Order: sequence, then structure tokens, then C-alpha cells
Amino acid sequence: MHPKNFYAPLLLLLFIASAVLVVVAQEEDAQEREEIVLTMSMYLLVDDVQNPDPELSTERTEESLLILMNGINTVWAQAGIRFDLRTIATVPVPVDVLESLRQSEFTPFMQQLATGQTLLPGLSAINAFFVHDLNGINGVAPFWASARIFFVTDRPSVFHRRVSAHEIGHILGLHHVLDDPARLMFSGTNGMELSEEEIVVARYIAQGILDRVR
Repeated sequence: MHPKNFYAPLLLLLFIASAVLVVVAQEEDAQEREEIVLTMSMYLLVDDVQNPDPELSTERTEESLLILMNGINTVWAQAGIRFDLRTIATVPVPVDVLESLRQSEFTPFMQQLATGQTLLPGLSAINAFFVHDLNGINGVAPFWASARIFFVTDRPSVFHRRVSAHEIGHILGLHHVLDDPARLMFSGTNGMELSEEEIVVARYIAQGILDRVR
């Protein structure tokens, strides 16, 4: 037998064995990770609690947010990170502020919070705000880790759980991925995978939030 013909199958077997070992190691790492639990609050932004304007106020319900929360945790389970829902609340916001949010202008809303004109019950480590529209954007974490808040529109172009999980990724220090639509941090797709490097970063930031050092 020619030496090349002898070594080719052997090299193939070694390659397959190495790949299997890598997969097994990754699965064992995922199983050994200690779960990190962060609190989360979800807020439905409306112009009027009793009679909301459907053109300005979110159409989501508290029941739909419970379902969404389960979906978020399903996505982030791969990183050993879980979010514990602390608060769901419907929050009235002035019409002009909701109009600003519709244009993806967040400063007026943040000023409302800073001055106490809009009160939020039960703030958490991460806080989500649900609005009717964001000027065509699915979701955004406008201040990333510094404020630990994100906004999501009522009718995103991708899965609801994916939008929120993606924005949480930004809060946990992850940047956009440009070359793999299957990844959670690729914009505008339903990808939900995290790389091992992203998991390490997200867990580091999440632990820092938990320890109150970030």
C-alpha cells in the first residue's frame, strides 16, 4: 500500500476523534458552569393606564411578558445565565415622551426617570421597556452596560424572545457579529447561538453585576 493511502484514513480518524473530544469538553463545561441569576423587571409603557392610545402605547400584556421571559431564559441557558422576573408593571408616560421614543430619542424618557416624573416600581439588575414603536428598530440597549436597560418594539421583524435576548447580550458586554447569521449577536436574524468566547464575556459581566462591581 502506498504510504499516502495508509495515512489518509488514519488522519481522518484522528480528526474525527479530536472533534468529538472538543464537543464533549464543551458539553461538560456547560454542565459544570454555576448558574448566574440576575433580577429583571419589565415595564409596559402607555399614555394612559385605563384607556391607552393604541397608536402610542404598547399593545403587549403582562401575560405575554411572562411567556417572553421563559423564551429569554431558554436562549441564555446555554451560557448558564438565568433572569429572575422581579416586576411587571404598566407605567404611564407623557404623550410627548412616547412620541420621542417612537423616533428612537431616549433622552426625554431618561430625564423623566431622573427627575422622578415617571416612577418605576421594583427596579432590577436589568430593566426592559416595551413600547409601541421605535422608528422601525426591533430593539435597542441605548446605553449598554452603563444603564442596564433596553427597549423593544411591539412588532419586531424577528422572534420576540430573540430581540430581548439580543439586547441583553449588549448589556452583558457583547458586540454585534458580522459573519454568522446563526449567532445571537448578528443583527436582524433569528440566530440564537453564543460562542464560547461570548459566554465567557457575558458571564464575567453578569457576575460583576451580581457582585455590584459593575
